Amino acid sequence: MAKKIILTFGTRPEAIKMAPVYFALKKDVSFSVKLVLTGQHSALLDEALNIFGMKSDYNLNIMTSGQSLADITSSAVKRLDAVYKKEKPDMILVHGDTSTTFASALAAFYNGIPVAHVEAGLRTFDKSEPFPEEMNRILTDSISDILFPPTAASLVNIKKEGLRPELISVTGNTIVDAALAISRSGRGVSPSVRRLAEKPFILFTMHRRESWGKPMEGVFDLFKNYFTSDKGVRVIYPVHPNPVVKKAAAKIMIGSDNIVLTKPVNYRDLIYLLENCLFAVTDSGGIQEEALVFGKKVVLLRNRTERPEGVAAGFVEVTGTHPAKIRACMNRLLKKKKEESAKPFKNPYGDGRASERIICALRKYFGLRAVSKIKDFE
Repeated sequence: MAKKIILTFGTRPEAIKMAPVYFALKKDVSFSVKLVLTGQHSALLDEALNIFGMKSDYNLNIMTSGQSLADITSSAVKRLDAVYKKEKPDMILVHGDTSTTFASALAAFYNGIPVAHVEAGLRTFDKSEPFPEEMNRILTDSISDILFPPTAASLVNIKKEGLRPELISVTGNTIVDAALAISRSGRGVSPSVRRLAEKPFILFTMHRRESWGKPMEGVFDLFKNYFTSDKGVRVIYPVHPNPVVKKAAAKIMIGSDNIVLTKPVNYRDLIYLLENCLFAVTDSGGIQEEALVFGKKVVLLRNRTERPEGVAAGFVEVTGTHPAKIRACMNRLLKKKKEESAKPFKNPYGDGRASERIICALRKYFGLRAVSKIKDFE
């Protein structure tokens, strides 16, 4: 009988990173797959599901206006508990560091169901940054029976903490699988996004909770005053839908000639913008990884990163939200005008075969015959 695996997630980044795993499981007759959504970010999540052609078996729709982190976690645990009791799966597969991730693992633990954690072991070693993601990931790792660290550095973190899961496999990051698949398809890019990308531009994203208020407003002010017409470069900023971010962006940056504020773009369009930008300025975790798929450099608006591989490779510079540091970094990158992306390099985040490694590890866990001899990512 096929082993029943439930994938649970609630945000767009989770959907994107779990899509390759979902389809790899669907192709393997040894597994049956069900997809449970918490709906933590409902509109953005639906867009990602549509692009990848995924359909949910359950959508718990936990999102409410003005919800707190406690609301998300408590609601998700309670509703997932009911689903797990009904379905009685052989394993729960979770991803990353969201509140849904932790709640999914906790509900599985309460029901005695094994948990496998994709993208385990990332650490900043500061529980307040990123908040609440750092603690979500630590707690999920401690609960899980199988850990899938994407890189050797993530594996080192797991070993230092003394975690003893039943199985560990270094897989590479599934975002590389997803980004390559979307890029290779080459279809469906919005005409409006193609037009935006015709002139030299920088891709800008900023939304993190720890930057709300003065840090975020300071970065917005910098961009407004820095990107004047004499720079010859525009900024494309898909504004996050959170009301705090939208209000600050509208207050400070609307009316700036060289800054284009757009609604959130779908994943196809985001990948197209990443492929064609000069470089990215962001506080996003995922964009740190996606940019390197296309050899693009990143100015990171965080004080710390749980993805140090990009820094070590010379593609990510950590500036925090300090205007002087951001300005100096952008000055250096703009002098080049074009990135040196033609030079071949090994992507430290993955090789596009992460989902294959995950399936191999799951087959091993359940005592199924090996169908691939692929080695761990190095």
